[in-house]
Amino acid sequence: MSLLPLVLSLLVAGGLLVFLLGEFLARTPHGRIKRRFALVFALQKLRGGKRAQGVIDASEMADPDSIRATRETFLREVAPLSKLEPFDGGIEDRHLDGPGGPLPVRIYTPRGASGLPLLVYLHGGGFVVGHPDYTETVTRGIAAQAPAVVISVDYRMAPEHPFPAAVEDVDFVVEWASANAESLGARSGPIAVGGDSAGGNLAAVAALHDASAEAGRIGLQLLVYPCVDVTREDRPSQVAFAKGYGLSRKDCVDCFAAYAPEGVREGAPSLSPLQAPSFEGLPRAVVFTAGFDVLRDEGLEYADTLEKAGVEVRRVHQPEMPHGYITMTKIVREARDDIAIMASELASLGAAVEGSPARLP
Repeated sequence: MSLLPLVLSLLVAGGLLVFLLGEFLARTPHGRIKRRFALVFALQKLRGGKRAQGVIDASEMADPDSIRATRETFLREVAPLSKLEPFDGGIEDRHLDGPGGPLPVRIYTPRGASGLPLLVYLHGGGFVVGHPDYTETVTRGIAAQAPAVVISVDYRMAPEHPFPAAVEDVDFVVEWASANAESLGARSGPIAVGGDSAGGNLAAVAALHDASAEAGRIGLQLLVYPCVDVTREDRPSQVAFAKGYGLSRKDCVDCFAAYAPEGVREGAPSLSPLQAPSFEGLPRAVVFTAGFDVLRDEGLEYADTLEKAGVEVRRVHQPEMPHGYITMTKIVREARDDIAIMASELASLGAAVEGSPARLP
């Protein structure tokens, strides 16, 4: 008698059991989370240890070896969740003469580039981990779909280079990119800045600096679950998702302690963009938020604040997603959808520069 029917029946039963368990766990006190994340977070809680407390071991980054190990572990764990899109063009790693020395950037140039929109993108990672490799699926996808020239910045990170090193690097690259747009295959005129999490913070800060200086270099902000206010810890999302949902409140506190040591004023707009005295003159913003993200409420509040100041804002909310989803293109459709939205918005910036206000669908 063949064992094949029995094996198949067991596999089907096992798959059904996992599905039903996922459905049960997906119904949380805070609403429904995507089933696969419910299973992952439940498994992490059962296993305990560091992964149940957060995703970044910033508090253990005390010496060069531990710093390197933490960053390597982070990239190794997130890499399998990304799927790179084919890219017809050139990808160049270059070093600019930055404010703190050689500043690595990765430049995506679509084949035959001429007169394209230009985006300066800043990776996430709590100001302490991350790399252009981490967000390659995002930057490559935007460059291919818009199409656009994209500059991914490997800015200086804490704890070796605390605030304001990253801010200085980003401001420098924005100025450099704007001045060299045509030689890079982009059109002259306003460029875009974008980033996820800590990178969203740096993008928002760059836009504030540009508006304050009336430089007119930036015409679009793409802010993906941005960290925009470190002065509060009592927002509902900070309480509800303090632990057990990926990025934890402890992660946020530890990362910021490394990025901005004691003595640095937390309410400074270059640290907490939401605390800026004015938002007048800021460029159009697209603000992405995730329903199960400790940073959700400050992102929503930032969108509200921009709108009250007369800034045009497009909101994209993914209610079943946790923090970090934008790089998970291999496992969630929402990541791929939102990269397409960013590409469309960037293409729209180019159309506006050419004199047409029309947006792509």
